[in-house]
Amino acid sequence: MQAIVFDFFGVICSEIAPFVLPRYMSAEAAIEYKASVVERADLGEINLAEVLEHLSHRTSIAPADLEAAFWGCVKIDADMVALMEDLRRRTKVALLSNAMRPFLRQILEKHDLTRLFDTMVISCEEHLTKPNPAIYRLIVERLGVPASECFFTDDNPANVEAARGVGMKAAPFTGVEQLKRDLAAFGVL
Repeated sequence: MQAIVFDFFGVICSEIAPFVLPRYMSAEAAIEYKASVVERADLGEINLAEVLEHLSHRTSIAPADLEAAFWGCVKIDADMVALMEDLRRRTKVALLSNAMRPFLRQILEKHDLTRLFDTMVISCEEHLTKPNPAIYRLIVERLGVPASECFFTDDNPANVEAARGVGMKAAPFTGVEQLKRDLAAFGVL
């Protein structure tokens, strides 16, 4: 493999919306909210401040308190960071994430994670979200390697299948140890 491509939320960092939204609404409403409002943010149509304002109107919770709840869910997996640092010595490492503006960039900066990636494709900046095949082709193009030489991991099985659909090698992320076994199976580790 010439490149390893990582999802961010649910792989390198804890998930955010699935933990924050159910605090303020039913599970069904949270799913609907994520599919509508959060999806618009992931596409770059609205930013984090607008999401927080919208959520504030819906819940009567102050936007600053909602933002604190979002940030309170940010947990970076140190084992994943160590694995990516190791991988960078032998192959290209990239980020492909659905995220709203500017939240992911702020997390990357705060935790000094930008240094881990040769390139990044963030949905809100490209107006494309996973599992749209075009976003996978874009990361492959930016890496400058054939899709068949890219390995992708994501905690969402639909995103893994979409990566395979464009010719990437891919495996669902279920934890660091399983990822290491998957990478070993593809000859990376």
